[in-house]
Amino acid sequence: MHRVVHRPVRDVAAFALLIACLAGLPAYAAPQPAGIADGIIVTPGGGFALATDAPPAPVAFGGAGRFGSFISDALAYPHVFDTLRVAYETRVPRGAQVALDVRASADGARWTPWVVDLAPGATARFDQPARFAQYRVRLLATGDTPLLRSLRLTPERSAPSFTAFENEPPPVAPTFTVHATRLGLVGRRTANGHRIVKRDRFVALPCVCVLSSRGGSEYMVRITHNGRSVVAPVYDVGPWNTRDNYWDPQEKRYFNDLRQGWPQDHAAFFEGHNNGRAQHGRVRFPTAIDIADGVWWDDFGIKGDRAVVDVTFLWMGRDPLEQAAQPQSPPEMPPADASPAPSPADAPPADVPGEEGQERGG
Repeated sequence: MHRVVHRPVRDVAAFALLIACLAGLPAYAAPQPAGIADGIIVTPGGGFALATDAPPAPVAFGGAGRFGSFISDALAYPHVFDTLRVAYETRVPRGAQVALDVRASADGARWTPWVVDLAPGATARFDQPARFAQYRVRLLATGDTPLLRSLRLTPERSAPSFTAFENEPPPVAPTFTVHATRLGLVGRRTANGHRIVKRDRFVALPCVCVLSSRGGSEYMVRITHNGRSVVAPVYDVGPWNTRDNYWDPQEKRYFNDLRQGWPQDHAAFFEGHNNGRAQHGRVRFPTAIDIADGVWWDDFGIKGDRAVVDVTFLWMGRDPLEQAAQPQSPPEMPPADASPAPSPADAPPADVPGEEGQERGG
């Protein structure tokens, strides 16, 4: 992972952005982007390609081929916006993938979830006013490298006024009770490039939309179990899905036929949703959060590889522990031992031996 910084070009780009906005043409086009590159090189024309030494793809993204990501520095705009329109060009050889994600922030510190897999010409709409934006490029290849170039972000303002939003205090972050599994996988790389160490402290959630940057803390959860509570960052994706934002209101969920707080893999296992299958195959055991060993063993002292925990999604509002809020649990949550032991042949592709012979989600 390395930082790409081109300060003179960034100064020129910032001045050009200001002129464009004053002219009524809000837009951003970075001829030479600056940000954090991991397995990606920035071409002289401002495009993105995989480095020759890009690392293997994380399990969450298939585990095959080479993978790289680039997260831009925060882009500051002189006007408020609630929509970003993206434009770019790609070259995608056989066996390659290109993905572009964007997010927004009012203060450059607290960020919305990523809006993922935006096609050229697509728009991303945000619920709150923003003045900052970031984009994330993800490239994967089993052969020749893909290329993303001519990237342009155009901020737009569709809401007539944000005064009411700006004056409202942030809501209390929601808490839901879900089945959890121990992560293991010591020595492997997570979806954000973090190398897992013994007694590590982070979690995996089943949506790339809340994947923190490598070493970052943009998306944190509070996990509570048997009277103990700990906060940890989201560094990985999975195990059963990569786009299940089950913590969001139903109308905003990717699986919008499921109620808020009810994970798709739980619905598949307990209710036969999608014929009992998730993105990574038939669900043989429910788990909506994977928890690294340091939290699982040292903080909670859990014996075995499965448990039921309360999870608070802290990027969504104030910490309910400070507000003395009560957890919101889906009705009639089955006990942790209600499901049979998973069959290794039917477990998600993420299942590989972890520390002390245990398996992720096993």
